[in-house]
Amino acid sequence: MKTCISKIWIHTLWMVLGIQFLFAGVALAKEVKEHPMIRPFPGSVLAENMSKYQKFNVYEFYYMNKQTNKREKKKVSGEYYYLLYEVRTSSGSRVQDMANVEFFENYKAAAIEKGGETVFEDRDQLVFTIPRDDGGRSWCRVTLNAGMGQQYLVIIDEKGLETSMTFGPKELKEALDKDGKVLLYGILFDLDEATLKIESVKQLQHMVSLMITYPELNIEIQGHTDNQGADTYNMELSQKRAQTVCAYLELFGILPDRLLAVGYGETRPVAGNDTEEGRAKNRRVELVKMTAGQKQAAMVNAEEKNKASTLQSTPVSSAISGNLEGKWNMTPNKRVKSGTITFYSNGTYLMEERLQDGDGVSRKGEFKVNNQTSPNRIDICLGKCGASGAEYTTGFSIFRFFEGGKLEICSSPDGKYPVRFNDGIVDEYTMILTRIE
Repeated sequence: MKTCISKIWIHTLWMVLGIQFLFAGVALAKEVKEHPMIRPFPGSVLAENMSKYQKFNVYEFYYMNKQTNKREKKKVSGEYYYLLYEVRTSSGSRVQDMANVEFFENYKAAAIEKGGETVFEDRDQLVFTIPRDDGGRSWCRVTLNAGMGQQYLVIIDEKGLETSMTFGPKELKEALDKDGKVLLYGILFDLDEATLKIESVKQLQHMVSLMITYPELNIEIQGHTDNQGADTYNMELSQKRAQTVCAYLELFGILPDRLLAVGYGETRPVAGNDTEEGRAKNRRVELVKMTAGQKQAAMVNAEEKNKASTLQSTPVSSAISGNLEGKWNMTPNKRVKSGTITFYSNGTYLMEERLQDGDGVSRKGEFKVNNQTSPNRIDICLGKCGASGAEYTTGFSIFRFFEGGKLEICSSPDGKYPVRFNDGIVDEYTMILTRIE
């Protein structure tokens, strides 16, 4: 009898403890935190048991490198969200007849509305970023099981720089008077572009106020980059970004003769380029206070730099512009790290390139020149020009010669002849060539 009672008591005890543990677990379970800005597709319900939140984690997101036009990975750290949402009807049943494109377009529109951008997209996933008020960015990867109405969101809230992101007019003036310069991290651009992001407006307006309040002030606006990409590309990108800032100030009545835009590329780092944090510090805009004499000297230096630039060379007369024959060396651009092209007297060519990602490419075929147009045209065909299908593998280009044995060939991405040269811009469609044989 005692044994029976003992067994019943032990069984009852385990049931009580089990129930207490179960309810303790319910009491201790934390509600999964949803993201405050990135919201799911309308009608979605969070599957809490399949979602999680962590104060810190690291995740690698895909993005399109505009310089190489290739997919790359970026390691992002910060607050981490893994959220599974399911689209349900008013009766609670799961929606099972949706398409990926419907989901993706909804998320892209929401990102753009918040000043964000799509950085990668294919049939399986969408990656976009959204700026935050603290100077950081939120990265989001969306993958789908559209037939089941399910959306998987991986979100990292990347912290902004610890450096003060925005300086008011008073702080700008104090820094310029004390140090002669100020480093700005609140002026942001699209990836590999000179287009200002919307979150830059606050800092730019403080600069406008500074220049209006102190009409005697002259400043050099410097553009700086990290060391990712080719040296020449970074130099040109930083120059264009500095010019964009000047153009913004001029929109508000700041006289151009009070401003000087100079790009320094990766030549003046303030931190190491071996970490993302260091590279972020090197990507900056600087304001430098100038006296009248300093501005004149800076303008002379800028003019000399422009004279040395290939794209600022003066084209020679068309009377001596007919000799393409020979071997030409390629100046690096957004697509090509190095390479050569040889034009032969029989109307054929051989092009050998080393791309920015390290891949080697070789192509050959015919070329045809038309000196009766302005600018002169050249067709660079893969194989035989005029053959069936050749229009899809032909570079329809314009060309011109420069002093010093240089040649510029400018192509078009849409299979049409360009109507003008992109002076001052080196992209993947522009080849600057120097004769070597």
